[in-house]
Amino acid sequence: MRTIGWSLGGMPAALVALTIAAGAWAAPPDTARPDTRVTPELETAVQRGLEYLARTQKPDGTWPDQYGQVSGIVGLAMMTFLAHGEVPDDSRYGRVIRRAVNYMVTTQSENGLLAGRSESSPMYSHGFATLALAEVYGVIDDPRVGPALKKAVGLIVRSQNQLGGWRYSVDATDADTTVSGAQMLALRAAANAGMEVPVETIRRGVRYYMNCFCPGGGFGYTGADSPSAARAGIGLLVLSLSGQYRSPEAKATAEYLFAGGYQDRSYYLYAAYYGSQAMFQAGGKYWQLWNETMTPSIIAMQQPDGSWSGAYDSGGPTGGTAMALLAIEVNYNLLPIYER
Repeated sequence: MRTIGWSLGGMPAALVALTIAAGAWAAPPDTARPDTRVTPELETAVQRGLEYLARTQKPDGTWPDQYGQVSGIVGLAMMTFLAHGEVPDDSRYGRVIRRAVNYMVTTQSENGLLAGRSESSPMYSHGFATLALAEVYGVIDDPRVGPALKKAVGLIVRSQNQLGGWRYSVDATDADTTVSGAQMLALRAAANAGMEVPVETIRRGVRYYMNCFCPGGGFGYTGADSPSAARAGIGLLVLSLSGQYRSPEAKATAEYLFAGGYQDRSYYLYAAYYGSQAMFQAGGKYWQLWNETMTPSIIAMQQPDGSWSGAYDSGGPTGGTAMALLAIEVNYNLLPIYER
């Protein structure tokens, strides 16, 4: 593991002032260092997972399974190396990072869409891939990344619909909290990297989530009903990263997960990816419970070859491995998107 020095660039002063004044993306007060623990078991699991992804990556930067050419999955897999402190110039894993980045930028559409080849849900892919480019932007010397990221952010802003959210296609007029979550995280990461993101885009996105909040905690799929662990994690993370970490909706959702919602086994690794970040942002008893229960559970699911797949597979072996690793790598606290 190596320590990363992030170069995030400068956000325009007027945008910074507007962001602070609006309360959007305001960070929680700086408190004691989060209770993260990199145990020998965790480090071993992460090393095995990274070795699996490095070993199975194809020369073009993709992976050979069903979803291995989806740009969003490629981006998430690339992020697992950054989350462990690996960098593009590293002799061991640098080539893996650069191959993935090359695939994402060379397959980007003229309108900015990061969706790879023949993807059925392009905005899902686009959100995760944009997040990945934002996270690698500060540590790679590839001059293509900045312009690609700017175009990708522009597409997210333009495609936000009248509901304040996003769905599967660029021109969708409906929305759901899962696809919208990928866009909201991507926008936060892009702003961290110095890209200009309109505050009104964030305000509208937050309002959409508030409209999908379920009484008692959690969020529905397209409305305020039928909460799940995955959507609770997504909604809580979106609110936490958007300056609404003290809202009643965020508090109720953290309690929903704390009271047992985290044990929901549907879309397990997908839910773990979001839930780990959300409970880390919530901190205190919420993160402690998560880290003491879910982190060992995720590690125990690792396969002999180093991957995560099988009954709770998400996005094929590559996607499942990436989400599992990113969920437990919160303990390294290295990615900018993990910062509280």
